[in-house]
Amino acid sequence: MFDFGIANERQKEAVTCTEGPLLIIAGPGTGKTFTLVKRIAYLVFEKGVKPSEIMAITFTEKAAHQLVTRISDEFLRYSGCENINIDEMYIGTFHSVCLRLMKEYSELLPFDADKRIIDSFEQQYMVYNNLERFRSVKGYCRSNFNNMSKWEQAKAICKYTSTMSEELLSRDKLLDDKDADILVIAKVWDEYDKLLTENNATDFSTIQADAWRMMQNSDIFASVREKIRYVMVDEYQDTNHIQEQLILAIGGKHGNICVVGDDDQGLYRFRGATIRNIFEFPKHFGENECRVIKLEENYRSEKGIIDLYNNWMTNPEYKRKFDWGKYRYPKQIYTSKNETYSSVYTCKGTYDEPARVKLAEMIKRMKQNGTVTDYNQIVFLFKSVRNDEAKKTAEFLEESGIPVYTPRSKLYFERAEVKQIIGCLICCFRTFTCFLKQQKDADKPSKISRYYISDCMPLSSGLLKENKELYRCISEIANDIAGCKDKTEYTLLSIFYRIIAFEPFRSYIENPDGSNARQARNLAEMSNIISKFCYIHDMHLIGADNRDTLSEEFFERYLRLLKDEGVGEYEDEAEYAPEGCVSFMTIHQAKGLEFPVVIVGSLPLKKESESKDSFFYSVESRFCRKPFEAPDMIPYFDMWRKYYVAFSRAKNLLVLTEKDGSRTKPFTSVITENIPDISEYNDNRVFDRVKKEHIRKTYSFTSHISVYDECPSRYLYFKEYKFAPCEILHTSVGTLIHATLEDLNRFAIASRYDEITEVLIKKWFALNYAKMQESTGLMLSEERRKSALGQVLNYFDKRKEHIRKVWKAEEKVELVLPEYILQGVIDLIEDDDGKIEIVDYKTGRKPDSPEKSAQVEHYRKQLEIYAYLISERYKKNVSRMHLYYTNEAEGNPLVTFEYSKNCVDKEIEDVSQTVRKIEGKRFDAKAENDYSCRYCDMKYMCKKVKNYD
Repeated sequence: MFDFGIANERQKEAVTCTEGPLLIIAGPGTGKTFTLVKRIAYLVFEKGVKPSEIMAITFTEKAAHQLVTRISDEFLRYSGCENINIDEMYIGTFHSVCLRLMKEYSELLPFDADKRIIDSFEQQYMVYNNLERFRSVKGYCRSNFNNMSKWEQAKAICKYTSTMSEELLSRDKLLDDKDADILVIAKVWDEYDKLLTENNATDFSTIQADAWRMMQNSDIFASVREKIRYVMVDEYQDTNHIQEQLILAIGGKHGNICVVGDDDQGLYRFRGATIRNIFEFPKHFGENECRVIKLEENYRSEKGIIDLYNNWMTNPEYKRKFDWGKYRYPKQIYTSKNETYSSVYTCKGTYDEPARVKLAEMIKRMKQNGTVTDYNQIVFLFKSVRNDEAKKTAEFLEESGIPVYTPRSKLYFERAEVKQIIGCLICCFRTFTCFLKQQKDADKPSKISRYYISDCMPLSSGLLKENKELYRCISEIANDIAGCKDKTEYTLLSIFYRIIAFEPFRSYIENPDGSNARQARNLAEMSNIISKFCYIHDMHLIGADNRDTLSEEFFERYLRLLKDEGVGEYEDEAEYAPEGCVSFMTIHQAKGLEFPVVIVGSLPLKKESESKDSFFYSVESRFCRKPFEAPDMIPYFDMWRKYYVAFSRAKNLLVLTEKDGSRTKPFTSVITENIPDISEYNDNRVFDRVKKEHIRKTYSFTSHISVYDECPSRYLYFKEYKFAPCEILHTSVGTLIHATLEDLNRFAIASRYDEITEVLIKKWFALNYAKMQESTGLMLSEERRKSALGQVLNYFDKRKEHIRKVWKAEEKVELVLPEYILQGVIDLIEDDDGKIEIVDYKTGRKPDSPEKSAQVEHYRKQLEIYAYLISERYKKNVSRMHLYYTNEAEGNPLVTFEYSKNCVDKEIEDVSQTVRKIEGKRFDAKAENDYSCRYCDMKYMCKKVKNYD
């Protein structure tokens, strides 16, 4: 019998209702993730559904990681779980699931699905840098676009193109439209699409549009619908039109579509989401075919808090009372808790110092009497953490000795370490430092120049005076760049790595758990900013031809726009409320979280309305669906939903702020005279601690275990802090060889052996090289290209007789353990009349004495675990395992091991010990192999290395 655990009756109903469409309305704190996890376990272990037949879509990557962790925890409770590969399930965001499907069907697509994904800033920056192309569109200069700044034009273009993609509008039809505004926006969209193609790039909206295009292929459409039998979607109230259509298309054949959401928590209209999807979901099926189950028992909040937010939604009033009508599913959240104490308070005059004093005193009092044992049990929620109210409140608490954590306040460019590194980088470019001196003497220097002159340069000047070695290093770089006649050896990123080898940057980085953690993360972020800039502008090696352009583009344009938009600081997805700090969050940021104490700022409420220009109304008139909610009511609906989310984050105590103590209309339904002021708070209860986010991390042999075993310090820099590595040529060669061998094996698996020729291999190689060039900006010398191609051709020559034995390639394997998930990819699996052998490609040279090589022994352990997982998955015995060294031209390229299942437990324990060291933050050891140090970007900082120049 299936173990339902602590599931209540409605949750059990939702778990067992697996056939046909199902809508689950899940109120706040009602256990929707618990229900989804149980439902998936029920499908797999009770109904025998294959993991590969299940799709579960989440709203964020973090939610996907949490879901995978919860599912793997649940599966470990069942016998036979070792034979279940969770990675076969389609779990992720819409974008990640779409990308996976397109990769699986890439051979049938009329377009290249392997594109570089750009974020919203890079998308806008790409348009900004090519704005003249859009301005040349007929009618553009008479349009609304022309009334905006260049950056605002770029943002607007991206907004409209995304909206049209998400609404599934036909660009061809719009290009034939008679409306002048529509014609302009259609041509702009066409130009934008060309720009993406030229840059081999895709954005998040285009990913979904490409997946929709893929589903128009009848063969793919039929195949996807056949293999995916069960579809589940979380946060359905925040989906848009194309996402709705994708779900209905994918799950349409079997009809087993389960959507989970809460219309009262719909927050993302500004991103194109529509609340109509959750209301109209049952209408896509026959009458009474769709089951509707409401989860209303709350396991989070005290009764008084629940009563307040229930009342908030059922008695809405703003200047006038309004009725939700058909735009809300009736629900009554309840709890079995029956406390007799107050759990809701008000605080009057929040903008005034006396009110802030009251809040600070309350927080300190709660800490002193043990009501809260850590400041992280308290959160302030605002519409924006960048407004004056939030900033002044945070400053006051800090001055009162209460630490504040506010990663979304966009203070990145105000941090001392960021100003220091920017100042040092500027000093490397003489032309730009001269430009800043001219700006300093000008009547009105630009805003970004004032930032460099007043904030960055004084700090870097101080460092150069204190540290003579840093001064000599930067002077040498500046002289080399200023005096070069051709290319130098420097890239902007390599200069960055040379500079951070000196104090104070070295100290920022070498203390992973201390006060320098933020500084190290912010420096890592700067390395990523530099890396992305160099890629976008194809500026790698600095020389006479680009030194002035590079410095101007980077400092005057790229950093200026980034600073204006704001850069968030590091957030650990497993620790949303760091110990020792009161959190400051936006209401949107807090969605899905819970805190013992919630203080809601940004009150009293003000009706908000999104400004729409004539362009938007023209585009909206072409949507395939008419507007759903009454336009004049949307601001009220959105305001109520937003604060419903805010109020429902609280577990034990909710504090509502009031400006100047005024009883404005929005409060008449919520704040009544019998709600006490916070000054009256004297409860000595001990509140719940912040729930630790348990996310079972995933480690791979190549990207994690091997990196740590080779050099723990390197793991710290590039995996923990996530510094951006410089592109390494020998790594690119390996990638190129692997990609071409993958093409070869793909043909072999499809039984197209006779089509594989040297001519075809050379064609594959050329295409892969072109793609590598496009994605990295790197060019290999002719000698390196010939060497790489020669290795592939040599492999083909030596392995011709084995081609027909190829069974699988690029096979993903996964081992779920209580502490972590171990993943890997097997390059090649051969099947010779039932005898299974696995092959792992290595692009270096074969060691002279493989039996004495520590690295080869590491590879053997890896292959032992791979072999075990393959034998368990396919119930076939693995006989041998091979390392194939492609650069071994004359002798035997293979190192062969006999497979023994007896060794597997020990090999897994060895990997587990490495994982424990990683999670225990044991990064102090250095690499023993000097060869790897030569190619490490941190070689200038590493005390182990004296000089590799």
